Amino acid sequence: MGLKVSGLADAVLGVVQSVGVSSDTVARYAKCCDVVVEFCGRRGLDALSDSAIEEFVACQQERARRGEIGPNRRNALVKSACLMLEFQTTGAVAWRMMSPDPDLILSKSARVVLKQFAAVASLELAPGSVRLLAGEIRQFLAYLDRAGRDAVNTVTADDVRGFLVEVAPKRTTGTGNVVWSLKRFFVFLNAAGLSDVRVDGLLGRGAPRRVRALPCFTREETDCLIKGIDTGTPCGKRDHAMVVLAVSTGLRCCDIVALRLDEIDWRRDEIRLVQAKTSRPLVLPLPALAGNAVAEWILHGRPDCDAPEVFVRLHPPYVKLGNSTGSTLMRRRLARAGIGHAAGDGKSFHALRRTVGTRLIESGAGLPLAAQILGHARINSSRRYFSLASEQLRQCCLPLERFACTKEGLR
Repeated sequence: MGLKVSGLADAVLGVVQSVGVSSDTVARYAKCCDVVVEFCGRRGLDALSDSAIEEFVACQQERARRGEIGPNRRNALVKSACLMLEFQTTGAVAWRMMSPDPDLILSKSARVVLKQFAAVASLELAPGSVRLLAGEIRQFLAYLDRAGRDAVNTVTADDVRGFLVEVAPKRTTGTGNVVWSLKRFFVFLNAAGLSDVRVDGLLGRGAPRRVRALPCFTREETDCLIKGIDTGTPCGKRDHAMVVLAVSTGLRCCDIVALRLDEIDWRRDEIRLVQAKTSRPLVLPLPALAGNAVAEWILHGRPDCDAPEVFVRLHPPYVKLGNSTGSTLMRRRLARAGIGHAAGDGKSFHALRRTVGTRLIESGAGLPLAAQILGHARINSSRRYFSLASEQLRQCCLPLERFACTKEGLR
């Protein structure tokens, strides 16, 4: 038999304690590991396996569905079990801030279908689009699991309607991505002979989707945002470096968060990375202002740690920042800069990228150059910044002096 499950729990707790997290965090994971040990004891398991993890996850999902535990508790339990299996398999655990594998919440048959669908979609779409598709369809498959649909060949049009009704209130900006994902998914199912349900009529749009032009920051707002960051603290140094880097290069937040130390060429003042959204390499100049801000963070603010990323947490464990870093940073810094911000107004971290794109268009840079700097896979992706360049749009307006007014209200 393999290593005792209780021994796996002790090993994981040792790792948790070694990274320097709070005593409350250690106690929380200790309780989670105890639950895994108890689960295995009731089933006479002396070692973990993929099937045991699947059964454990299904059990916690059911507990969450009944309201016995919340989603955070469920995620901590699943993460603990996965860490124990990782130690059993590799003899070590690389502690990291992570959520449980979202595919674990699905049934085995649903995971197989999702994997096949993602593989087919990757032949046509960029990696970022494939992740978006997989995320939407993962939610749909989880909905089918909750509805008791054990196989996709039992899905009906009513299931699709029910799913849309459930997710619509959570999508305040619309369900365009959901509809697009479902259409592609059912095309895949129809082609593979896994379902004969046709959703073209159900998900057809009677009119073109209205696309809102999200704003960029004005030059005054950008200056206030940068100058309003107190660089006298490690948090301020990190936030200042991230904002200045975004304003100077137009990098996406996900690429800034994942930027590694070895991707900065200080001798050539360049950044060389592979974009997370498109998986395409990108080389950008590192302006002096951004380079100085990043250097100040690395030399005088960044914790002494082995993490390869430039931007890390300020408290143990010193690991890569999470996906919500951009929104958290902007809420904090916009308020201190006195810039009004409300949900859905577009003043997000990504607005810094829109600002760079707009400034490029305003400076006279053509679309090919803007697309190259912003790392767009298609040049059409850069066209949206024309709608924000108001001065250039005024030059395109047609004069109305030659048209006679027939209504006094138009004079």
